[in-house]
Amino acid sequence: MIRHVLIFLGTFALGAAAVLVMRTARHDPHYGHPMETPPAAAPAPAAAPPVAYENASAPAGAKPVNTICAICGMAVDPKLPTAVYQGQVIGFGCRMCAPKFKADPDKYGPAYLKNERMKSGGTP
Repeated sequence: MIRHVLIFLGTFALGAAAVLVMRTARHDPHYGHPMETPPAAAPAPAAAPPVAYENASAPAGAKPVNTICAICGMAVDPKLPTAVYQGQVIGFGCRMCAPKFKADPDKYGPAYLKNERMKSGGTP
C-alpha cells in the first residue's frame, strides 16, 4: 500500500513539474493584464510624400477627406502615403490598399470620397 502511495506521489510530482515547466516557457506576463500600459511612443518617422494619381499633389500636411479606407474598411493610417483623387486627398488603412487604388482609381475613388467601405461586389 505504501508503495502505491509513493508511486502516486512521484507521478503526481513529475506531472506537476512538467506542467510548471511548460507554463513557464509559454508565459506572457502582460497578456490580458487590466493595468497594462501602452509602450512608449517611438519618434514618428518622416511623413512620406503623397502619391498623386491625377497629376495633382496634395499640400504638405493635408488631411484626408475620409476616415475609413474604402478597400479594407480600417481606419485611415496617418503614417501611410495619401493620394489625390478629383482634387481631394484620400488616405488608406494599410499599405496594400494604395496599389489597389492606383490600379483602378475610378472604381474605388467615389467610395473614398463618400467615406464608406466598398461592398464585396465592388460597389460603394
